[in-house]
Amino acid sequence: MKTISITDFEKLVALKNWKREQEFVAIERTTRQDEEYDRESGYHNQVEIPHVYGWVTKTSTLDNIKIAYTESFNFDENDFDTLSTGTEGMDDVWSLDGAIVVDDEGDELDVYDLAAYLDSRFTEIDYTGLEIDKVIDIDVNEDSKMGTFTIEIDNKPNLRFTGELLASVSNSDNTGRWTELALYKTKGGKYVCHEIARTSWGTLQNERDSFKGKLCETLAEVKEFFGYSQLAKELYAEANIDYAIVIE
Repeated sequence: MKTISITDFEKLVALKNWKREQEFVAIERTTRQDEEYDRESGYHNQVEIPHVYGWVTKTSTLDNIKIAYTESFNFDENDFDTLSTGTEGMDDVWSLDGAIVVDDEGDELDVYDLAAYLDSRFTEIDYTGLEIDKVIDIDVNEDSKMGTFTIEIDNKPNLRFTGELLASVSNSDNTGRWTELALYKTKGGKYVCHEIARTSWGTLQNERDSFKGKLCETLAEVKEFFGYSQLAKELYAEANIDYAIVIE
């Protein structure tokens, strides 16, 4: 193993021909507890959110010298906005192989001392490889004259499809909470239902907007998803869907 001075180390890490590789390791799935506001009961209920955590290592290599940086990450499955990363509580953040670096007095420097000389090229992680925001494509045709939509769904892959909006309705009151319903028809003749529960309370009441959605093959499935609330009936009326139940 060769020995280099701190001056030579500074020159070495400034070079642009380092080879960069990253590897996600120990990815595990669990659930975390959270609260969700139930509009029917008026209470906050405990819900389980699928959660992912793990570690990622970025290795930079040049002339048989390897500098590795490791950080942890965690996120709610299918929700990129919840991604959190860092090194807090970790023992092995940095490693150096292939060289010993000494200071001006000839004393060996610890890898954590050397970290101060490393810029973001050695630490920046590309998380797109995790495919956190997963999307399921349904009858997608970008060349079609019909629109292409992507709807968000909590804790499940989002849905992307080419089609048309059949109807959309919303209600509002003085509580700062309201519901939005939308019904789409894909280019292939399927139905996509979308329900958004909006809130303006945010962190004050530990609330957030929630998103539900479903791909339906039939109108019977559509009615099963939306139900028969007054708002749902308004949606059916706008979409010219008969929602009456025939009694013989």
